[in-house]
Amino acid sequence: IHQAKERGVSKSSINIHLNSIGKYYDYLIRIGERKDNSAKELRVKNQHKKVLQNLLKPEELEEIYQTYINRPQWDFRGKKSKISHERNVVILGLMLFQGVHTGELNKFEKVHINLNKGSIYIPGSGRSNGRILKLNVQQILPMQNYLNRLEKEQEKLFDCRMTSVTAWLLSTLKKMDQRVRDANQLRSSVIVNWLKQHNIRQVQYMAGHRHISSTEKYKQEDLEDLQRQLELFHPMR
Repeated sequence: IHQAKERGVSKSSINIHLNSIGKYYDYLIRIGERKDNSAKELRVKNQHKKVLQNLLKPEELEEIYQTYINRPQWDFRGKKSKISHERNVVILGLMLFQGVHTGELNKFEKVHINLNKGSIYIPGSGRSNGRILKLNVQQILPMQNYLNRLEKEQEKLFDCRMTSVTAWLLSTLKKMDQRVRDANQLRSSVIVNWLKQHNIRQVQYMAGHRHISSTEKYKQEDLEDLQRQLELFHPMR
């Protein structure tokens, strides 16, 4: 690592090399020439870590959810609008309580929901692993009502253009609550809140992260330190 840094090799390239060395050590372990892999967790940390801003606490996420659920009746123009609202309540719940990102929403099927156990299977996507998570108690009834409306032959949970639906949903949320910024803010808030309650390996599973380094980016103590540095040294201070 020291020699690579002296040659001006980027941190990302160094980490790629370290990963290759780790794979080789795994091979040596399999053939009995080594008993340990000293390169497995060895990585060069990126010091230019992005500070996550406008994070929301669990009670704030629940407040946003309840505000949207209880939209006044005059907001709906007809039966179709009310049905769309029921669907969007389910989508919003998955974003606020399970930290589901938009790429996963298209993959849900009715069989992924187990209301008896109060759980849901979140299918993996191109950038996430599948996992089973508990449903929040506030999600059960809206989800049951929505499932009862679906046609029996419909397998997909959401038969819609998800990018358009989530864009409209977030636009509506921003008008209702100025704390809402975007989908990344909501998912980041969920993951940061999880890290305050669970160990990092559990959160890696819950978030569907393929690599522990992805979860480490959300560690609150690091973010709070960066936020303090930002406030202390910001040129506009």
